[in-house]
Amino acid sequence: MKKRFRIGSLALSLAIICGSFIPTIAQADDKVETKNMEVTRIAGSGRYETAVVASEKTFKKSKYAVVASGERFEDALVGGTLATQIEAPILLVGKNNVPSVVSKEIKRLEVEKIYLLGGTATVSSKVENNLKQAGVTVERLAGRNKAYTAQEIAKARAKHLGIDTSWTEFAAIDGSSYADALSAGPFVSQLDKFIPLIPIEKGNTNSAHTIAFGGTNRVTKSTSEKTRYAGPNREGTAVEIAKAYKEELNKDIDTIVLVHGYDYPDALASAPVASINKGAILLTNAKVLSKETKNYITSNKNIKNIIIVGGENSVSSNIEKELRALKVEVPVKETEEVKPTNPVEETKPMEETKPVTEDTSTNTTDKNEAKTSKTEK
Repeated sequence: MKKRFRIGSLALSLAIICGSFIPTIAQADDKVETKNMEVTRIAGSGRYETAVVASEKTFKKSKYAVVASGERFEDALVGGTLATQIEAPILLVGKNNVPSVVSKEIKRLEVEKIYLLGGTATVSSKVENNLKQAGVTVERLAGRNKAYTAQEIAKARAKHLGIDTSWTEFAAIDGSSYADALSAGPFVSQLDKFIPLIPIEKGNTNSAHTIAFGGTNRVTKSTSEKTRYAGPNREGTAVEIAKAYKEELNKDIDTIVLVHGYDYPDALASAPVASINKGAILLTNAKVLSKETKNYITSNKNIKNIIIVGGENSVSSNIEKELRALKVEVPVKETEEVKPTNPVEETKPMEETKPVTEDTSTNTTDKNEAKTSKTEK
């Protein structure tokens, strides 16, 4: 009877130890705390300075810079594919001048090469020469129209990847409004397969695109089309693109870059901000946070940070306050290794195993054994 009691005590002690230890780990894994959404704003006194601030907040140094017109949006938005791919900032210039803040930023970044987007009708030779005087190499990417300029941008991307500069597939965006290009640029450049982003004219029935961004009222369906990202409006299309980051890129985005979807100047430099911060670009109007955008943010538990690009004329302070009031759950990090409670006391019963091996000896029964005998009567 003694042996059975002592072995049972050992098993019971182990059960107590394990039972108290395992649930502790499970509880630690489930611990979360509720915090306000982290919201920051990138803004300057105007579009040129906003692009510079975006660069300052995102890059310590950069071998490359993508420079585009701050007066026309076409080239800068498609240029987001190049900037994202080579991890470079987008900076803006006037048609005939380089703002001083831009020149200072190029120097701070220690840029070695600039990709200048657009022909001389968009960015003059004077600007190109001013940039060269800063001691950097300047390569102009330009075609006879915006579609051909987009192709030159795609060729530059292909060269950086070391692949053939010809292609059989491309993604199409509306060449007249460009709202969808804001969100499409950083997404396309991160696809596993090289896909150029090309603007086409509305109603073009001869396009051979395989991916389309926007509804069929924006980009006509082609016979070669495989995938279309479209919502009920431009905000909804941006949400559909954000949803595709998980399925197409295998990325769980945790950041939203929020920009004005109806007036582009401040948003032009947002593409690299999104990609560097593991995020996607969503749209809103200036005064009220769009329903589609808010629903996506509140229903996606991965989203912890929102970066607003643009001043309060682009995205109002009321929208910022609304975003700051949103709650998110974040896991609580354990600072100490989880250990069983009172390990010394819990292991004391294990000492009773010693008499089991000595049961055949002629030693006098100890006090513990005497107590045990009483319980067995």
